[in-house]
Amino acid sequence: MGRPYHPYGHPSHMRSTDAERETVAAMIRAAVVDGRLRLDEIDERLDVVYTARTHGELAEVIADIVPPPAPPAARWPSYATEATSRVSDRTILPAFLLCFFFGIFGAHRFYAGRTGSAVAMLVLFFLTLGVVPAFWMLVDLIILVTSSFKDGQGNVMRRWI
Repeated sequence: MGRPYHPYGHPSHMRSTDAERETVAAMIRAAVVDGRLRLDEIDERLDVVYTARTHGELAEVIADIVPPPAPPAARWPSYATEATSRVSDRTILPAFLLCFFFGIFGAHRFYAGRTGSAVAMLVLFFLTLGVVPAFWMLVDLIILVTSSFKDGQGNVMRRWI
């Protein structure tokens, strides 16, 4: 969902919709409730709102009671996750080979220091006859190949050798 409607955010010569006129009418009603407008002013302003054709006409009606919205904050790309993620001292190649040959038992997770999930894979091997760990192993292979696998301390394993 986008930003809420405000007439200042649109070209003044563009035509407004019924929904936009209703939004401005609600702003005027809120100004009366807040005490920024007197009751005798509401009818006059609502008449202008409902006969307004453009965003500029709507903006004039509320210019003295509703400030223009603040411009959206610039969105800069976030490099925080990349900067804070440390590179593991463990390499991918041994983990990949362990996963490929013995991954169904969670051997690659033991190597990476993720003993909790490695034990879970081992237990699931015996409970499900290897079905669940087989899928888990395939997912881990993909994660290893994309160099996104994390070791037990949360460091990313980036180096192959």
